[in-house]
Amino acid sequence: MLFTTEIWERYSKKVEENFNLKKYPHFDPYFNFPKEKQKILSLISYQSGKKVAQYSFLPLVKILLKTPRFRFQENEKAFGLETKIRPISFASHFDNYIYGFYAFAINEKYQEYIRNHEFNPVVLAYRTDLEGKCNIQFAKEVFDIIKTIGPCTAIALDIKGYFDSIDHKILKEKWCKILGIKELPIDQYKIFRSLTKYSYVNKNSILKHFNVNLDKKKREKEKWVTLLDLIPDKIAGNTFKAKFDLLRSRKLIVINKQKKEKDTLSWKGIPQGSAMSALLSNIYLIDFDEYIFNLSHKLDFFYRRYCDDIIIICPTESADYIKNIVIEDISKKYKLTIQDKKTEIIDFRAYKNGGLRSFKRSYDSKTNQFFSLSNDERNCKNLQYLGFEFNGQKTYIRPGSLSRFFRKLKGRIVKTVMMAYSNKSKSNKIYKQQILHRYSHLGRRNFLTYALNASKKYYKNSEGIRKEGMDSPSIKKQVSAHIGIIEKEIKKTSEQRANQLKRKQVKI
Repeated sequence: MLFTTEIWERYSKKVEENFNLKKYPHFDPYFNFPKEKQKILSLISYQSGKKVAQYSFLPLVKILLKTPRFRFQENEKAFGLETKIRPISFASHFDNYIYGFYAFAINEKYQEYIRNHEFNPVVLAYRTDLEGKCNIQFAKEVFDIIKTIGPCTAIALDIKGYFDSIDHKILKEKWCKILGIKELPIDQYKIFRSLTKYSYVNKNSILKHFNVNLDKKKREKEKWVTLLDLIPDKIAGNTFKAKFDLLRSRKLIVINKQKKEKDTLSWKGIPQGSAMSALLSNIYLIDFDEYIFNLSHKLDFFYRRYCDDIIIICPTESADYIKNIVIEDISKKYKLTIQDKKTEIIDFRAYKNGGLRSFKRSYDSKTNQFFSLSNDERNCKNLQYLGFEFNGQKTYIRPGSLSRFFRKLKGRIVKTVMMAYSNKSKSNKIYKQQILHRYSHLGRRNFLTYALNASKKYYKNSEGIRKEGMDSPSIKKQVSAHIGIIEKEIKKTSEQRANQLKRKQVKI
């Protein structure tokens, strides 16, 4: 049995130390863990997991997270704005703590497994045993390796639709492997089934289907707690069961079914967003990580994986060979796809000043081959990794991240100014405190403080622990003008809004 009193006490202590009542819309009321944790304990501790094995998990609630990104469009040979859409599925408030406990306990087994097999340095995402390291240290390690070895090649690979492509049979096999067992116990098997043959409801589908306007409900201060409260009683009745029966009858509950690939059916996919999903994405590739790590010693290359992002630093002459081995292994053994056209190969070569400079390779879609280009300025391209860029000499914050930050800043300023000049406002005073807290170095744990920490040689994290930064004046220069931008945008937006109101008053 996975449960022990000692593991539960450590898990509950961790949750309570970082507790913040989650209020995302779901089918059950908010769950106050410190006050109600006995309900979770009584479920997971009962007779070798029998209660968990009999428990019915609620359907997940899916949302589509849209992230605008400013990226170079290869077809148009210019930068353009595109939107990345990522499906996120939330477990119910109660279920989330069940998953959380199992994730906590199994993650310790996973971390013990990769340490014992000596490939623990390669896995960077979703770890709790990395001494508080973050993307700053992970990216710095890669860039420092390039600086140390000199001319070399970086291979950046991205696993296409990773969470949706995880094969259930392989996942179960690897899950058992890290625990050293042949079959999953009944409680863990129930967890496995709930995250493979899962059901979900699209949040927007419910709102559209029942003609619900959440903004209007908020303005009119209508009280509701769960998504079921938004379904009128006159349509479905007022009971939990009746409303779920209505969702089923109207086919709003979707089940993850077998996927057809060519002429075969396969069980694939886990939801991205549950407390277990991140851990399972690591467990799935334990044998791949170990194989590539051992291979890196034989062929003299550097390998790291951050969830679906793979980075390899290797001798330039062996780049194609290593890339092909990695892609073949992950596609054949783990049924995952890495498309060559989404692969980036960056050559670091000696440049005019004697230092390193990064150059892109050209991809030929007809032959699926990458070709080296000349040391022409037009062929320079920075290596992008975990939100940073490196050109062989200088490190930067990725421009797309900066663009997204300033778009959010401007949107927040517009909203703040609109509120100040609204009919309900008691004065035309613009309160800048929230803007500065979220979007300047005066706040804590926002993008600007993260960027400034990255620019330093050393900094203290949120727990007061001294960490190594990028020591990058280039990053500091990128964000140095943010206060001036904030002041300028507030002034410009305020003047525009004031002029609009004046014109409106003149018309009246």
